[in-house]
Amino acid sequence: MSRVKIQIFHENNAKGETKLVRTVWIKKDSDKSLTGKRAGQILANNFPQFDNSSIRNGLSKTENGWRASRTLKPTEKCEFHYIWENAVITEEDSE
Repeated sequence: MSRVKIQIFHENNAKGETKLVRTVWIKKDSDKSLTGKRAGQILANNFPQFDNSSIRNGLSKTENGWRASRTLKPTEKCEFHYIWENAVITEEDSE
């Protein structure tokens, strides 16, 4: 059975910084391929802050898996730049 890895990153483009905040492994209930819809459901079930229709329907496919983003807060000295919270959802075989 395969599992899904969700990695949460905080990205500050003004400083050029990206840091990994959290990694979570979730067992899949099916051996079917991970689709954008299913990735959005898994993300919303485990991270409620990503549970809104614009984020769930706005997942983008990348070479690393599925990606969702949301703004977290403005940067310290500029209200036009934001800290972004990015979620990367990938499917991997169980070890």
